[in-house]
Amino acid sequence: MGTTNNIKLYGFGVVGQGFQSYLAKNEDAKRLHTIIVKDDTKNRKEIASIIETTNNKTIRDKDVNVILELINSSDEAYGIVAENLEIGKKVISANKKLIAENLEELITIEKENDTTFLYEGAVCGSIPIIRVLNDLYSNEPIKEIKGIFNGSSNYILSKLFSEEISYQDALLEAQRLGFAEADPTSDVGGYDALYKLIIVAAHAFGAIVKPYEVLNIGIESITKSDIEFAKGHNLKIKLIAKATLINDELNLSVFPTLIDSTNNLFNVENEYNGVVIDSNNIGEQFYKGKGAGSLPTGAVVYSDLKAIDNDYAYLYKKLNSENIHFSNENKLSFLLSLNENTNIDELDLNWENLFSLEENGKRFIYETTVEELIHNKFNFTKHNVSVLAIDDDKIKFLLKSNFRLEGVGLNY
Repeated sequence: MGTTNNIKLYGFGVVGQGFQSYLAKNEDAKRLHTIIVKDDTKNRKEIASIIETTNNKTIRDKDVNVILELINSSDEAYGIVAENLEIGKKVISANKKLIAENLEELITIEKENDTTFLYEGAVCGSIPIIRVLNDLYSNEPIKEIKGIFNGSSNYILSKLFSEEISYQDALLEAQRLGFAEADPTSDVGGYDALYKLIIVAAHAFGAIVKPYEVLNIGIESITKSDIEFAKGHNLKIKLIAKATLINDELNLSVFPTLIDSTNNLFNVENEYNGVVIDSNNIGEQFYKGKGAGSLPTGAVVYSDLKAIDNDYAYLYKKLNSENIHFSNENKLSFLLSLNENTNIDELDLNWENLFSLEENGKRFIYETTVEELIHNKFNFTKHNVSVLAIDDDKIKFLLKSNFRLEGVGLNY
């Protein structure tokens, strides 16, 4: 075990500064040898580290042992991570897009060069979910893992439910507080949660799936009417990332989802994340923690550094299991809500799977496969159709029963 690993840090934004604060608090500030930034003219707090702009010579450095990659661009990050692993450096990253798109290759490079690649800060903020899966669940069969993986979208949804404000106002507040990026597409579109789900699935089930294979639907199309509908049935809408293993078939998805008060994620609010793991022998466990912010994520990155000091590495015991196969053929139930200018016959749907919940033909329960929904995603976006997954059969039964009592619930 060694504690003198000098550090080179790429990027000094929100997470990088949070990490540096933890170094200073733990009297490790002197270990931060160099910080690589794109613009060295910005006003920054005084720190005892060399600050350089990115150049071709920064990739190889004899004075450092650990590389921290905390930049925004996944393309640039790939070069930093891959090249440093290839020359035997130990690398820490929080770039979920980079990892989700290149995980199999990066694991290979790590093993071939007998080094270490850690990335706890890439998933679920302050919840050490990768460490939990690697250590506690390495020999435990998992049936399902699901959660609120994106603090920005959860903050927006919390505001829509608790305050009489618009989606746009909630988004602007999230941006002002630093929970959402200036370009919020990755957060509100469900892409950030998707990348995290890919990483989680690799550790939970040993399956590496490409992001483009998984359906993600964001929260941009959720309307005030959707919020009122959910409230009227004592439900909430949460952006849920879920991986489920059924008969050796692994199903992955990211959907805004109707959940009830029996769900552990029901009371996870604002910028918090929550993760539920259901396994064969342990049963169900629930984890909750801050999913956004400088210090929560910086703390997890610092924990990766201390793990490297103690020669910790991911085991990947479940990787490449021959029995598990990814599939989009699982059948799910959704609530489709049409705007006033759209008719149901404009959508390419299997009418036998539609159940009308309103006399005006604007809200339906639709039972279909994820594969079919993938083909309809563009069509739903084009016609501003709100798509909400229904968490379980009891919620579907509740909705159908309520409208049968009103004399409406007939197949369309």
